Amino acid sequence: MNSSAFNTYLALTLVSLFYGVNYSVLKIVVPDYVGPYGFIVFRVIIASGVFWMIHCFNREKINWKEDGWTLALCALTGVAVNQLLFYKGISLTSAVNGSIIMTLTPVLVLIWASVLIGEKITRTKVFGVILGLIGALIILYQPDIIKTTGDWRGDILVLINGASYACYLVLVKPLMKKYQPMTVVTWVFTIAILFVIPVGFSQATAVDFGLLPAKVWWSMGYAIIIVTVVVYFLNAWTLVRVNSSVVGAFIYLQPIFATLTAILFFDETFLIKHLIAAVFVFTGVWLVTSNKNHKR
Repeated sequence: MNSSAFNTYLALTLVSLFYGVNYSVLKIVVPDYVGPYGFIVFRVIIASGVFWMIHCFNREKINWKEDGWTLALCALTGVAVNQLLFYKGISLTSAVNGSIIMTLTPVLVLIWASVLIGEKITRTKVFGVILGLIGALIILYQPDIIKTTGDWRGDILVLINGASYACYLVLVKPLMKKYQPMTVVTWVFTIAILFVIPVGFSQATAVDFGLLPAKVWWSMGYAIIIVTVVVYFLNAWTLVRVNSSVVGAFIYLQPIFATLTAILFFDETFLIKHLIAAVFVFTGVWLVTSNKNHKR
């Protein structure tokens, strides 16, 4: 593996790490202190401001006649629908249900990529996706928790969220080839403000910031700066280097990092199933990201 491929896979691994930790951080903020839709309004507006501060050093022009509608669709699928439904869905269903459903994202990416841009689905990729899904199911299988199922409405919202984000990964890739990643992400988040404010304005204005404890402020900062700004930039950077299905496949690492977070900070026990699951997950990711599937 050359240095370019290593840097790309390292970036994707960091994305999964940040997302995995976010499952625990999210519960600190939503819904006890901030409504899910209201938090997304803060998240998108603040992230957009940060992106513009970075983007102002290189004002790349957008061809709005050719790419305006695609950018709008990316804002809708990759930010508005994706984030609004994820936060609302997780607040309704159980963490186990939500996590299992989210591991379907690579499958959805393969389907969208095949339908929208004709990306070839090889047997190796399919086998890797299956192995990764098995690993995710093993690590998430906890009989005592699964007995208490989540709300089916939350499950549906998380599933639609996964399909929406998978569509975004496919739609945004041609734009990443045409423009710099920061340009695309900046405009995607800026346009998304128009979608999220009508939905989350009432919840956003209902927050009493004077009553928020320090842990909530730190958690919100992590979710906005790390999980939003850093993660979206890393995803944008990697999309020009590997197929969209490869980016989606790294979601299988999230259960691993989520479990490690729980062990380190919530005194949970490391079980043999975690080791078995890790073997399946990393084998699946390796198959999807093997050299013959890497963009040349």
